[in-house]
Amino acid sequence: MKYSLSISGGFTGITKKYAGEVSVAGTELKKIVEALNTPPLAKNENLRDGLQYHLNVQKDTENYEANFDDSNLPSPIRSLITTILNQK
Repeated sequence: MKYSLSISGGFTGITKKYAGEVSVAGTELKKIVEALNTPPLAKNENLRDGLQYHLNVQKDTENYEANFDDSNLPSPIRSLITTILNQK
């Protein structure tokens, strides 16, 4: 599965970008797609020095895209981001 991830905000406000391919199990992929297709929880306007995540995932011919922050990041997306960051 191809991905493009942009992480911005935080204390320094420096944007970090990641792109590449990652392998995930079928059940995990289903959870990721469900999380990307579910409208995120309301944005926390009081979040200070939090991170914002813009994730784009491509599986076969389908594209999935969503924005999250530290306060509304679903568990499957958090696991995917951890996997992406650990392979760099």
